Amino acid sequence: MQVPTKRAASICALYAALSLLMCAPLFAQPNGVGHFDWDQHLFYYASVLKSVIEYAQWPFWNPWYCGGNVLWQNPQVALFSPAYPLALVLSLPLAMKMNIVLHYWIGFIGMHLLLRRVVRVRSMPLVIYLSCVFVAGGALALHVAEGHSTMLPAFYLPLQLFWLCRAMSGGTIRDALLAAAVAALTVINGGLHIVPVMIVGFGTLALAAAATQRSWRPLLTVVVVGAAGIAYAAPKLVPVVAYIESDSFRDHRPLAVRDAMTVEMVEHAYLDSHQTRRSRFGDHEYGWHEYGNYIGAPAVLLMIAALLWALVRPPGDTRWLGMSLALASVMLFALSLGNFSPIAPATLMRGLPLFSRFRLPSRYTIGFALFATTTAGWALHDLSLDVVRTRRGQIAVAALCALASFDLIWRNGSHFVGVFDQRPLDHGFSLLRRSAALVTDTSIDAMKQDAPMLRALMSDRSTFTCYESLRLNQLADPAKPLVFSDGPLKVETSRFTPNRIDVTVVGAPDASRLFVNQNYAPGWRSTLGPVAADPQYRNIAVSVPSWAAGAHSIVFTPPGLSFGFVVFALAILASARSLRR
Repeated sequence: MQVPTKRAASICALYAALSLLMCAPLFAQPNGVGHFDWDQHLFYYASVLKSVIEYAQWPFWNPWYCGGNVLWQNPQVALFSPAYPLALVLSLPLAMKMNIVLHYWIGFIGMHLLLRRVVRVRSMPLVIYLSCVFVAGGALALHVAEGHSTMLPAFYLPLQLFWLCRAMSGGTIRDALLAAAVAALTVINGGLHIVPVMIVGFGTLALAAAATQRSWRPLLTVVVVGAAGIAYAAPKLVPVVAYIESDSFRDHRPLAVRDAMTVEMVEHAYLDSHQTRRSRFGDHEYGWHEYGNYIGAPAVLLMIAALLWALVRPPGDTRWLGMSLALASVMLFALSLGNFSPIAPATLMRGLPLFSRFRLPSRYTIGFALFATTTAGWALHDLSLDVVRTRRGQIAVAALCALASFDLIWRNGSHFVGVFDQRPLDHGFSLLRRSAALVTDTSIDAMKQDAPMLRALMSDRSTFTCYESLRLNQLADPAKPLVFSDGPLKVETSRFTPNRIDVTVVGAPDASRLFVNQNYAPGWRSTLGPVAADPQYRNIAVSVPSWAAGAHSIVFTPPGLSFGFVVFALAILASARSLRR
């Protein structure tokens, strides 16, 4: 066992070095803060840490922006990220940079397992190069550089595909449950943007595999993975769905925008080594970070040849795998082209639940790169082109793969230059350092550089005019105090924490109302009486009976959280029993 262990350690170290090389520009200013979308996404992480560390509370409610918004239920908020324990010993920006490196490493390990153990590529230089095509490709680098931390779970896709393919090709229930666990982790870590890519890619793979193998096993495997994944993610997923479906939720993103990639855009997206986040090729709706995916001419040629070979290959033992991977690649590529016609796949899928909220079809290029790269690995092995017999040939292949891999890492890693170029934070988080009051600041412009929302949070201020597309109806009034009342009811004292506001009131002879100056969301409750959104003051209103003098509390808990944990516990018990059997 010593030799395989040493080999595995060497491989892990190699991919760690490639990850650090790819992300090296992020560390030009180790504690430097990002701007624009990185301000928003670092703000999410800081809100979770502030709730847990400084207030010793679960990260349920976020009072530090927009007049109050959900935190646990925000689909973009990660709840189980490595950035959190890292931030206990490092600054938050540095912890996030290490988190990015770790995700790149996870992506490399997943691709290595997928290429070596599923499609059986024998040449290590080819494995490294093909791994770089997906992991060091342009799409993920552009999104991370733009500040889309919600795209980091895309690096889990190779691991999920690895375990899914093993389960479909005769593996055990353990493989299916591991794939489900990765899917759940994607949701829990704010990766709902990746879920449509997973559904289309893995669903197409399973349908094609079932048809080519003439077996129900692939479809049953995907059903098990999907059901178990939903159950494992239930503590996050159930509250998120309750939030999105509530009348208090507003999605400010333009969801019905017609967006398509032209032939020129496609050519530049995959082949232009000089593209940047600010490139423009024709008339496209969004920034180029939503379209670009530089993988280079060698990868494009390999993918085209592999897709053609998978479609014309004579029947054989592994044809089902190549055909299934190829069809999934074609479907994802067609979707990535967007709404180019009334019958385009992306146009037709707009009418489906979940997919109707997936407003950027070009993001399917991430899934296409994964499946097409894996198809290329399958074709190389199937044609016995993954082994060169002569020494000179091996050296030539190794050199070409090294050059192509370096090109991807150098070109796409350059997107990280200057991303975290803002001044460091003034201080970090202090254990149980609770602010006595919530200060709402209307002067902050969240669209400016220098991370205004993040810096306001770190100085115990709430940004009222915030940068957030997925938020509650903004009912709070920045001119009013956090707690106030109407009529003869008096508020003697109030104590603020993120999820809970404690008040001491002097009762009135008649029933009165107490107002909490935060946006209303289902989940607020009080020991005083019923909680609702008041139409007059546009705040959270609590009915106070005449006898209710004394100390009381108004508390927020995400709806569906208890049910989600029950589903999770039952899923864990069922999984353990299945594994024992």
